[in-house]
Amino acid sequence: MKTLTGILILTSLVLTPMVRAENAEDLQTLIETGNCVACDLQDADLRDLDLRGANLQEANLINTKLHNANLDRANLEGANLVNADMDGVSLRYADLENAQMRGILMANADLEGANLRSADLTLHDGERSILTGSNLRNADLRGAYLRGIKLKEANLRDADLSYTDFSTDYPRNSTSKSAFNAALMAVPFAIPGAVLGVVGEIVIPEASAYNADVSYANLEGANLANANLQDINLNESNLRDANLENSNLHHAYLVNTDFRDADLTAARLSDINMEGVNFSNANLAEADFHLSYLVNSNFSNASLVNARLTEINMEDADFSDADLTGTIVNSSYLVGVNFRDAVLDSAQLQDTNMSEANLASANLHNANLADSNLTNTNLCGAIMPDDSISNIGCSSLTVGR
Repeated sequence: MKTLTGILILTSLVLTPMVRAENAEDLQTLIETGNCVACDLQDADLRDLDLRGANLQEANLINTKLHNANLDRANLEGANLVNADMDGVSLRYADLENAQMRGILMANADLEGANLRSADLTLHDGERSILTGSNLRNADLRGAYLRGIKLKEANLRDADLSYTDFSTDYPRNSTSKSAFNAALMAVPFAIPGAVLGVVGEIVIPEASAYNADVSYANLEGANLANANLQDINLNESNLRDANLENSNLHHAYLVNTDFRDADLTAARLSDINMEGVNFSNANLAEADFHLSYLVNSNFSNASLVNARLTEINMEDADFSDADLTGTIVNSSYLVGVNFRDAVLDSAQLQDTNMSEANLASANLHNANLADSNLTNTNLCGAIMPDDSISNIGCSSLTVGR
């Protein structure tokens, strides 16, 4: 990596090709002093430079080339980095608060511990900010604007993303959702939730081209409280122990996402494809899952107290040992669901299809099962709504299911 000292020796030779004539003086100031507050470095070529600790507060770095540059602990507060090329840049513990970073290219960058509070990394002229594979461990992104950002395979472990906005800058394609609504209108809900089982995977689409892509990312222990994650793609991402309290995940794509031990209290999880998602030991109290697709999902030992799981497909999901006290599960498809040892005290289970489900030793005290289908359901040892103990299924092959 080139040093400032080495660059200074060759200043007269390199200033012309590196920058425009009008900002050559600002570049020389940066090279000589490392201090260039509010300077104009637009279109400058600063690739591979060692700019550790430089003060570039409120600098104009639009379209600047900073590929593989070292800006560790640099001050870029309020800087304008729109469309800058910063692939491979190092910004460890740098200050980027309130920086304008729309449309930035920053793949495989190192931003560990960086301050990105209220930074703007949204779309610019249709181009997304790209931080694919970047390291943002312990970074501070509180209140940052991340609409449409690409953070695929990024490391955001223990990062603070509270109050961030990941929602799409463009209206999502509603064709699939319209098809879903049409299907509901055309097919009577005689078999609760069944229509979802038929068309669920087709009508709840994957994130569109302009949605934030945070798939395969590591968000373990991250703080996403009150974040706007609507339409985000979190496919296969790790959110173990993450805080998503009061977050908005409406219409997100969460197939095979790991939420073990996460806090999703009062989170909005409606109209989502969550096939194979893992919520074991998670706190989902008062969460809203209305119209989501939860086939083969894992809710074992999770808390869903007063949650809303209406009109959804949960075929073959695992709710063993889960607490669903007061949960509303009306008009849902629960075929083959495992509720073994689950607490369903005062739960609303009206008009549900629970055929082939396992409710062995479950607590259904005061639960409402009106108009539900319990064909071949295992209720061995279950506490029924009237507090009687059921023997249904005790001699069948489903006892140990």
